[in-house]
Amino acid sequence: MTDIRRMIIVAGATGDLGGRIVRELAALGAPVAALVRTGTAPGRTAHLPAEVRHADFASSAALAESLRDAACVVSALSGLEPVILEAQGQLLDGAVAAGVPRFIPSDFAIDFRKLPPGTNRNLDLREAFRTRAEAGPIRLTSVLNGAFMDMLTGTIPIPPPTPPARRWIRTPRGCSTSAARGSMRATLRRR
Repeated sequence: MTDIRRMIIVAGATGDLGGRIVRELAALGAPVAALVRTGTAPGRTAHLPAEVRHADFASSAALAESLRDAACVVSALSGLEPVILEAQGQLLDGAVAAGVPRFIPSDFAIDFRKLPPGTNRNLDLREAFRTRAEAGPIRLTSVLNGAFMDMLTGTIPIPPPTPPARRWIRTPRGCSTSAARGSMRATLRRR
């Protein structure tokens, strides 16, 4: 008997990005379900054009039951270590237990694989999750879309770049401006 899986299940569908993913998939005619935590208020999912499934994210067995007919699990979970490594890790374990063939982690970001460790805490978490997920039997697909526009329009604080340090060169008293410039250029060339 052939196992035909078609359902795309989106975890984190009550958030902005997850809701957008669900709406776009539904608009394309894809069979889509929103996976939310047990106890999520119905008002948070009423606007979603998808089946809503509830699961305890602390239980990979409960997650596996909710993912039983999925062709793909999309994680739009957002947070730090307790979410990206722990909750998303449980979601991954549930997907593996349910036999889901593909998992799309919450990597919607710049290409973190090219950054040295310690450059960015959030991207380090995604790299740690990727390392764990790639060791398993499920196919992994990362969406590396670059920075979101809200980062560029000022709604997310980004510290301004630090201006370069000025180099002060002492010139002899009574030295002309043009002579000082020439002395400075010569000094900088030697460095």
